[in-house]
Amino acid sequence: MAHDSYEQGEALYFGGEYGEAEPLLRRAAEEGHAHAAYQLACCYQELGRPEETARWLRVAAERGNTLAMNDLALCLEDDDRAEALIWMRRAAETGSQATAAYNLGIFLEEDENLPEAEHWYRQATQCLYFPATRNRLALLLERTGRDGEAERWYRTALEEMAAHEDPDDQDPEDQDEYQANTQILLNLAALLERTGRPDEARDLRRHAADRR
Repeated sequence: MAHDSYEQGEALYFGGEYGEAEPLLRRAAEEGHAHAAYQLACCYQELGRPEETARWLRVAAERGNTLAMNDLALCLEDDDRAEALIWMRRAAETGSQATAAYNLGIFLEEDENLPEAEHWYRQATQCLYFPATRNRLALLLERTGRDGEAERWYRTALEEMAAHEDPDDQDPEDQDEYQANTQILLNLAALLERTGRPDEARDLRRHAADRR
């Protein structure tokens, strides 16, 4: 029964029928369906009900859903940083969430725990396509005086993004990625200028300007 309710609710959710999906997902979640609690939290987020979103994220996280652990940590970040870090670490340590490893790295870098932040950024770079974490790792490497390795990671991120991007794509997420590529160009240009290669830096800045 729970599985049937979940499947029906999930289909409605992905069809954008959030109000119709909610009771079906709730029924499945209340009957203990592992993923239904997370999907229900997502449904409440779409319906603009943050308290219910947080409640069901916690239920799903406590049931071991790593997506929920990551999202719950982000919900808690401003109000309870210590608990947010616990949940993000749990998600990252499962090894199944490159996004959680990346977010944990950000948390740790913000807390000035640079060695562990670097560890988690490197874990996230093992994801087949995740240029944002390559950029973040490069920035940290620059910050800790390893310009050569930072340059290699910037260039890796740019090569990957160039192979995937379509500047004419109007999808908001793809447009965000297009802008992120532009920022990596500027980051690399700043590094090159600082390390005595102003001509190449100028070319990269010109390329970045042409993309805007």
